[in-house]
Amino acid sequence: MIDQYAEILYNQPVTAVYNEELYVVEGLPKTVDITLIGQRRHIFLAKQSPSKGVSVDLTGLKPGNHKVTLKYTQRLKSLDYKLDPSQVTVTIYEKESENKNLTYDILHQDKLYNKLYISNIELDRSDVIIKGAEYKLKQVASVKALVDVDNIPNPKAGEIELKDIPLVAYDTDGHILEDVEIVPKTVTAKITITS
Repeated sequence: MIDQYAEILYNQPVTAVYNEELYVVEGLPKTVDITLIGQRRHIFLAKQSPSKGVSVDLTGLKPGNHKVTLKYTQRLKSLDYKLDPSQVTVTIYEKESENKNLTYDILHQDKLYNKLYISNIELDRSDVIIKGAEYKLKQVASVKALVDVDNIPNPKAGEIELKDIPLVAYDTDGHILEDVEIVPKTVTAKITITS
């Protein structure tokens, strides 16, 4: 009689295999919990040796709803495992793209020395490409570059170039849309600070 033990590995990342240029997938959990079942020494070894993680293969699936099974690849064959969840329903959409005008918002402007103000911001581009499911793109009301005063080193009067300014897509209520890809992800701005 061999004692069986169980140990739970929480929040293990899930990777999906599909053509990310053509499709958008919704409904897939970012993480799952794995229960390893077997002898204590095998569980210990399994935790030490790298696994290929949790994955799901969506290649060959067309747009629509699909019930898919998640797989956990562990090198030790002597262990059983259970995934929570083990099956999920995903929705696959064709990825669309469109051009969108780019504007900006200034964050933490009140942190500028009280005799300074930003008189002009010139972004290195006036539009971007947004990509995603068609219904998501219809929700995009604006795309903005978030110019953060906190990222300006030692602000003083004159011109400053600020790189890697993040871009964000908003809906009509001002909520950030996470499931929209913006190309490029960042921009550069020329900021004029006036005394």
